[in-house]
Amino acid sequence: MATEEHKRLANIIKSCHDSLRILTKQYGAEKAWQEHIKDEQRLQEYAEAMHKLANIWENNTTNQDLMARSRVKWTIEYCMAYFFSERIYLEKRLREQRLLESWEGFDCGQCKYLETLPEKIHVLDVGSCFNPFGKSQQFDVTAIDLCPATDDVLKGDFLKIQIQDMLNPQIVLEDKEVCTLPAAYYECVVFSLLLEYIPSSELRLQCCRKAYELLKYEGILIIITPDSQHVGKNAAIMKNWRYTMGVLGFSRIRFEKLPHITCMVFRKASDPRVAQRWSELHREPYMELTIDIPQDNKTFDD
Repeated sequence: MATEEHKRLANIIKSCHDSLRILTKQYGAEKAWQEHIKDEQRLQEYAEAMHKLANIWENNTTNQDLMARSRVKWTIEYCMAYFFSERIYLEKRLREQRLLESWEGFDCGQCKYLETLPEKIHVLDVGSCFNPFGKSQQFDVTAIDLCPATDDVLKGDFLKIQIQDMLNPQIVLEDKEVCTLPAAYYECVVFSLLLEYIPSSELRLQCCRKAYELLKYEGILIIITPDSQHVGKNAAIMKNWRYTMGVLGFSRIRFEKLPHITCMVFRKASDPRVAQRWSELHREPYMELTIDIPQDNKTFDD
């Protein structure tokens, strides 16, 4: 059962999200976002609340309670299996090759692969808050957030950050904020509790397109989103996400519904045609290039 402190912190998070959605309905997503990021006091309150709330989640997680397995542990476990212990990336590579070879007129000549794995996986954690993956010895983490809660997180607005090809990949700072990240540098990008913060489908799509540019081929985008409903409640939305991500060049390779979150892993296909062909074949009449969330339809009293 949630404590009074738990409820207080959750209300701060909810109030911030609601305020941004109200602004979006009034001014549109772009202007609302610009107004939102100017409110430094609210951003600071949000960061502190999220940091404290995350600690409550981590400390109280059991197999039967709250998030079943914490989002942090889930992410680390899957990354280890994908790149190292089970080498899932090689299994998916072979499957993609078989698919391409089975399609008339397709070949693997344009496929691009991870050449070698680094000793530490390069992870970009967007909306990191307090760098929850920083203690993992297997990760080399770039953690960014609008308003960092800890000193090991870099300040930056992911929607404004530029992506550039670099001979010597580096993070470029301007006025102590991240302004440029290296293209095709990361093996893993994490959006944990991020996309529901972003106020419109168009801006969420922009985030996912950026993740695609930042990832190496065969790299993975891990998306964790809050969802306390039963698995079928938001099935149509999740299927549309899969369709949309396929159009962008991502193949969904993992979907797990836990009690209060949904965890998804999208692989940057070794050839984007693999993912795009899947979307073409599985598109249903209602599907569009959108990343909607249930909260988009929320109404507010005047």
